[in-house]
Amino acid sequence: MADVHRYEMPADPADYRLDPAGANPIELGDLVYWDTGNLYLKTMTAGNGPSFVGVAEGHGPTPVSQIDNAPYLIKSIRVRHKGVVRMKTTAADSLSHGDLLVIGADAQTVLKRTAEALTEVIGYVWNPQASAAVTGAAGVNIDVVLSPQFPAVGLY
Repeated sequence: MADVHRYEMPADPADYRLDPAGANPIELGDLVYWDTGNLYLKTMTAGNGPSFVGVAEGHGPTPVSQIDNAPYLIKSIRVRHKGVVRMKTTAADSLSHGDLLVIGADAQTVLKRTAEALTEVIGYVWNPQASAAVTGAAGVNIDVVLSPQFPAVGLY
């Protein structure tokens, strides 16, 4: 049998399509999800856990030049969907190694899961060397192991 390249697993980070109209900006470090209706990446909001992809490693759409007197937009962005990332914490959260996390007040803040559905989980606290829980506050960050839910909830 000849050597035939059949398929390749997505790289980490991987490129994802952005809103071609440029109406949904994404910032570096944002939690992002795949909009299955429009088929492009968006900044994470509560309720989009089942389509959670990862953390943006850039920002966009980004105007890079002028073509025919109109701005040309970069229409893809790299997203880290595996590994450990550092995220902002929510005030007064008591975070211990292994605690499940959901999106907090914005796309760069995490919140300890209490009553949210398991499909809303974006990852868990990674802090195996701590002798005590970390208390969330402004300026306090925590390491998070990403747990993407897309393309199928519970896949990872």
